[in-house]
Amino acid sequence: MANLKLRYLTVIILLILTASVVYSLQYNSSYDDKAGLADLQSFPMQVGKWAGRDFLLDEMVYEILETRAIIHRSYTADNGDNVFLSVVHYHDTKVDFHAPESCIGGRGNKTVKTTKRITLTSDNQKKILSVARMITTRDTGQTLTYYFFKAGQFMGSNYIKMRLNIAANKLSRNNARASLIRISTTLIPGREDDADKKLNDFLAELLPFLRTSL
Repeated sequence: MANLKLRYLTVIILLILTASVVYSLQYNSSYDDKAGLADLQSFPMQVGKWAGRDFLLDEMVYEILETRAIIHRSYTADNGDNVFLSVVHYHDTKVDFHAPESCIGGRGNKTVKTTKRITLTSDNQKKILSVARMITTRDTGQTLTYYFFKAGQFMGSNYIKMRLNIAANKLSRNNARASLIRISTTLIPGREDDADKKLNDFLAELLPFLRTSL
């Protein structure tokens, strides 16, 4: 009888743990706009030498992404360099992230995606960051894009690791925040290194704000 009770208790505990993990990983259409927007309030318009300017989004974009906590902003440096930043943020991540390449590809553009590890020097410290690197070709020209995820202390392009970190953060700290960060700039054929350097320079300035705001 004692063994039967022990087995029964073990099954109950396993079911509770499984339900908790499933809840942490599940996709749900509900979201908390007020909390998500509050997370982004501290995100500055001025990032080092880069000055920001917001652009409006179509209402349908908010409906598709299921959050209004979105930054859609152009940053221009004092030397004229330009980078576009998009941040899609969820205060309580129970929805799926829309991969940037699928959205771009859906408009009939040609996109080549690879993964790249970059080294950033920020606040006199070196940070190695894995990003998804995309070159998109349109009739009007080419664009170089980096994107990656942030969930708690995790930053990188690995989607599975991001979801696992969300689950772990939810269980240990009741924190299910996560973001998709995308930056892009114009790519001039034959000058890929210049475009990469521009994105790297901007990310180095942006990194401290990503850590504190998201």
